[in-house]
Amino acid sequence: MIRRHLDGILNHGLGELSTGFMEGINSVFSDVKRKARGFRSAEYMTCMLYFVAGKLSLTLYPSH
Repeated sequence: MIRRHLDGILNHGLGELSTGFMEGINSVFSDVKRKARGFRSAEYMTCMLYFVAGKLSLTLYPSH
């Protein structure tokens, strides 16, 4: 088993392989999913995931 995965083990030991970024995104998505329990459809939740992951902001426009 070690022989089959030797490349991955060595890359991890050398610091060339990191999952830190993906773990961070997963944490953000988990927070959004937890907050999205009141959404009526998966489409709204998907929209919110794009909104948060893309670091978008709402621009406030005057109503008149």
